[in-house]
Amino acid sequence: MSWWDRIRGRRTPITAFRAGLITIALTTIAVYFAFGGALPWQSSFQLRAVVTSANQLHSRTPVRIAGIDVGHVESIKRGPGRFATVTMALQDRALPIHADATLKVRPRIFLEGNFFIDLQQGTPAARTVGSGYEIPLSQTAVPVQLDQVLDVLRRGTRDNLVSLVHEVAAALDHGGGDAIRESLQYWEPTFRNGAIAAEAFRGEHAHDLSGSIAGLERIAGALARHRTQLASLISGLDATVEALASQRSALAQSVPEFDTLLREAEPTFVTLNDLFPTARAFVREARPGIRAAPATLEVANPLLAQLEGLLSPSELPQLVDVGTPAIRTLARAQPHLRTILKLLTPVTECLRRDVVPTLKTPVQDPPHTTGDPPYRELLHAWIGLASLSQNFTGDGPSVRYHAGFGDQTILTGNIPSEGQPLVGLTQTKLLGSRPRYTGVQPPLKPKAPCSKQKRPNLHAETGPAEQ
Repeated sequence: MSWWDRIRGRRTPITAFRAGLITIALTTIAVYFAFGGALPWQSSFQLRAVVTSANQLHSRTPVRIAGIDVGHVESIKRGPGRFATVTMALQDRALPIHADATLKVRPRIFLEGNFFIDLQQGTPAARTVGSGYEIPLSQTAVPVQLDQVLDVLRRGTRDNLVSLVHEVAAALDHGGGDAIRESLQYWEPTFRNGAIAAEAFRGEHAHDLSGSIAGLERIAGALARHRTQLASLISGLDATVEALASQRSALAQSVPEFDTLLREAEPTFVTLNDLFPTARAFVREARPGIRAAPATLEVANPLLAQLEGLLSPSELPQLVDVGTPAIRTLARAQPHLRTILKLLTPVTECLRRDVVPTLKTPVQDPPHTTGDPPYRELLHAWIGLASLSQNFTGDGPSVRYHAGFGDQTILTGNIPSEGQPLVGLTQTKLLGSRPRYTGVQPPLKPKAPCSKQKRPNLHAETGPAEQ
C-alpha cells in the first residue's frame, strides 16, 4: 500500500453541513475582495474632508488624481453644522499629501450620474500632512446640479425660459434647421479665423497674456470696489431689457434689416483690415509724441491759464477791438507774407538743422577745452574783449594789439584773395596747425540750400607744421 493510499484511508469523510459552511465562507471572502475589500493586515492612508453636501457620494465612491484611481470613500458622517465630513482611504501612490491640497466632487456623466472625488495633492512648498488630516471647507467644492440652478430662478424667469425653448423649437421647425444646415459651409472659415484670433490673444511677446490677465484683475477689482454703481448698472440693464420686451413688434420689424446691415458690413470690414497696417504704423510713430505730451501740456498750463483769462467776457471784447485793425492790415499783407515766408523757410531750416546744433555742440580743443558750447564761448570772448579794452584809469576804452617779433619766419603760402603769400615772425617754432591742412577745400554748393549741405564739423584734428 502506498503512502497516498494510507493517507486516503485515514481521512474523515466531509459532511454536508461542513461543506455548506466552507462554501459560505469562500463566497463571503470572494465577494469582499471583489468589491475592493482590503486585507486585515493592510494599512491605508486616511484623509478626511469637509464638504457642503455629500448627497451625491456613497461608500466605495472612487478617489482619483489626474484621472487615476488612488483610493475610495470609506465613510460619510454629518457635521460640523450643516456640512458633512468624508473619510477616504488612499493608496501609497497617492502620497504625499500637502496642507494646501484641494478636493472637488465631479460628475462622471454630463449633468447627472455617478460622481467621483478629484483630489489635488497640493504644492511641494506646503508642509506634508500625515494620516487622518482633514481638508478644510475652504479647499473643497461640490458641483452645482441642474435642479439647483432651476430653484434660484423666479417664476417669471422660468416662464421666459419655457417660452424660449418653445420659440427655439418653432424656429427650427419653420426653416431654422435648414438654415443651420446651409450655414455649415461657412463654419470652416469661421473656425479658422477664430483659431487665428485665439492665436493673436496669446500675444506677440513674453508676458503679453499675463499682462492682459493682470489688467483684467485690476478691472475686476475696480468693479468690486464700486458695487453700488454696478448694481445700478444691472438695474438699468434690466429696465432696458424690459423696454425692449415691451416693443416686440418694432423689434421684430428691425430684425430683417440686419441682413442689409451685414451685407454692407462685409466690405467695410475688408477696408478696415486693409487700414490696420497703416494704423499700426501711425500708432508706432505717434508713441514718442504721446510720451512727450504730458511734459508739453505741463509746460503749456501757464499759457492756457493766461488764455483762459484773456478769453474771459471782460477781456475778450477789448482784445477784439484792439486787434481788429491789426487783423485787417494783416489780411492786406497776406500775399506779401506768403512771399516773405517762402524766402524765410530756407533760412529757418538752415538755422534749425545746421546752425543751432553746431552752436550747441562743445568743441574738443585740448588743452583749451572748456566743455561749453560755442555760443557761450562767443559770449565769453565778448566779455573778455570788453575787459581788455579798459585803460588803466578806467575813463575810456582802448583796444590793444600785440605784434609778434622773433627770428622764426612763417610763410602761409599763396592766398587766393590776396594773390600772394602772407609772411609773419614768431619767437618760437610752430608745433603744428589746427585744423590739419589736407590740401582739399571743403565742397561748396552755392545754389544748394543750406539744409541740404553737409553740416560743418568743428572737431578739427591737429597736423604737423609745414617746413
